[in-house]
Amino acid sequence: MQRVRPKKINGKNLTGAMFWNLLTSYVEAINKGAIPSIESSWAYICKNECNKAVDDAYEIFERIMYEELNAGGPFYDNQLKEIYSQAKKLANSHFLKVAVGDVKAEYEEMLMKKMKNKFT
Repeated sequence: MQRVRPKKINGKNLTGAMFWNLLTSYVEAINKGAIPSIESSWAYICKNECNKAVDDAYEIFERIMYEELNAGGPFYDNQLKEIYSQAKKLANSHFLKVAVGDVKAEYEEMLMKKMKNKFT
């Protein structure tokens, strides 16, 4: 067990879910008669992980906003802006920790738009 090393693609350690998605994409390619491509499989994993990261980060954002807003009130504009800013910062921080790949910036922008549209 001490000699077992984590599986990596493009220098990134694969989580169990990422490894499962990689294997699934290989099996699908083989079943269709194609040759599995590491590059296209990695792109698939990145998009999948970024989608999950957006969903999780947005859930964090919503939870913080609702908890803070339900905790009291009335709020002044600057207080609302501070609550929104903190929730957005924590959600984005989570996203950056979890998301992987070259498409990360595209999905980060998607998250920012989603948060902006919710409370503006």
